Amino acid sequence: MMSENEKVSFGKYIEALRKEKQKSLRETAKAIEVSPQFYSEVEKGRRSAFTTERLERLAAFLALDETQTYTLYDIAAAARTANDVLIPQDCVDYVSTNAYVVEALRLSKETGAGEAEWQVLLDELRARKG
Repeated sequence: MMSENEKVSFGKYIEALRKEKQKSLRETAKAIEVSPQFYSEVEKGRRSAFTTERLERLAAFLALDETQTYTLYDIAAAARTANDVLIPQDCVDYVSTNAYVVEALRLSKETGAGEAEWQVLLDELRARKG
């Protein structure tokens, strides 16, 4: 498998995962409900990354561990164009260069943290700001 520091395209990453798990392109495409042709185009870098739903199906089908799954999401996000990203532009660099921000977002999602939990953090940060 690829080293963590190696920059790799989304297509190459999913191809490597699929081959590591000894799955055919055809069966993988079927599992995430896309055509084999579309899946092949994504692996070749001719199509953009999959939707979140398809990424989740891919991670489940390939039985990826947490690290592999998060790497999959991270590489997929990097492969998207700026028009696909819903994070305000002034925050993109902060989020992408501070792993703890992404970890906090993922942990919040996994634990079902809601507005009340985030409000506590916001209130604390506002108090520090003055």
